[in-house]
Amino acid sequence: MTILLSLAVTLLTGCKEKVEMDLDMYNSEQVSLMVKGKKVFTFDEGAGQMAFNRTLRQFRTGNDDMTSFFVLTCSELPREEGQEIRADIQWTSGNSAKTTKGITLKVEKYDGAGLVWLWNATDKTGAVVKILN
Repeated sequence: MTILLSLAVTLLTGCKEKVEMDLDMYNSEQVSLMVKGKKVFTFDEGAGQMAFNRTLRQFRTGNDDMTSFFVLTCSELPREEGQEIRADIQWTSGNSAKTTKGITLKVEKYDGAGLVWLWNATDKTGAVVKILN
């Protein structure tokens, strides 16, 4: 019985990677935005554009006619996992633009090739963005 209990505890605590971010978003390599647990934008390479301004620390992405977009402006460039940054987010919702200012986002994952996964667990808000050269 003791062996089974020890094995169960090990399996439940020692082998599970802790991921706070929405798992669908965490496992995706697609530039996207989630606000309050709802995906509000997913980049379509065939019908959209992406831009990155290093000086402004700003990520922009939208469809070609800009009826659907999001802009993420960061207090500092995301550089490493675990880093927390402040950001302002602007995005479209129906026929209007919405804004969240001063949200704290944690770098959950950084792939080294430019993709960055940012997340705020309390607000269930996050983005996958790409640092372009």
